Amino acid sequence: MKLKNIGLAIFIFYAGFSHAFSDFVPLKERAQAHSLTGAIQGNESVYSNPAASAFQETYSVDGTFAFPKSFSASVVDTRTTSIGGGLGYFKEHDSFSTHYVHGLRLSLGSRINDSLAVAVAGKALWGSKPGMGDGFKDVDTGLLYNLGFASAGVVLRNVMGGNKAFQQDREISLGGRIGYSNVFYVSASAHSKLNQLSPYEYGFGAEYVSPWFFSLMGGYRFQTGPASPPSYWSTGMSFLSPRLSLHYAVEFPQHLSEDTSHLLGVTMMF
Repeated sequence: MKLKNIGLAIFIFYAGFSHAFSDFVPLKERAQAHSLTGAIQGNESVYSNPAASAFQETYSVDGTFAFPKSFSASVVDTRTTSIGGGLGYFKEHDSFSTHYVHGLRLSLGSRINDSLAVAVAGKALWGSKPGMGDGFKDVDTGLLYNLGFASAGVVLRNVMGGNKAFQQDREISLGGRIGYSNVFYVSASAHSKLNQLSPYEYGFGAEYVSPWFFSLMGGYRFQTGPASPPSYWSTGMSFLSPRLSLHYAVEFPQHLSEDTSHLLGVTMMF
């Protein structure tokens, strides 16, 4: 019985560790199973690929609340100058305790030419879990190549080495997205530790953008490693307008030890 309990505790720890990104995963990324590394994005780019907003001219403010206690807010400006920027803050609670992590991010990027954009994002994280100390600071870099009907991207996270206490290592993410008639899109990403040859997670997503001011999203992601690796289904919906958009996403874990995640968001365009 003791061995069984120890095994269950190890499994719960692994499941919580393996999916609990210390950086706040934005709503549309969550709805499409972490598959948007190679996609043009708006406010989500502050937390995922910092180069992903360079192909839009916008000034937007976004807020997300993830039940029960996590939230984020961000501002993106790619309209004022040729160098676009984003500022984001999040507070994320651990799934299995009262511990939490704060994060602050600042991204800057620009298009090199009509098809290629590069960006860098500085970040600071701090939290309440014993051993986290005063937190840490690091840098992410991103690149996005856009052909119009298709795009591809790469992100290098924690260039300076990361921090084990925050579950942050040097990582690389590769992804692509392809669209049909500006209505239907499919995307895929793979995420790897730099000291490993094979990805620890794959994500696949799809989005239908209706001309009637709404979009439907869905995705599936799975992780590699143990005999029964964690996997997740996700879906979401957005109500779109030129000035104010509302978003909802939900993620369903395949292990009973994890809770379903619900997120609500709002974006204001100026």
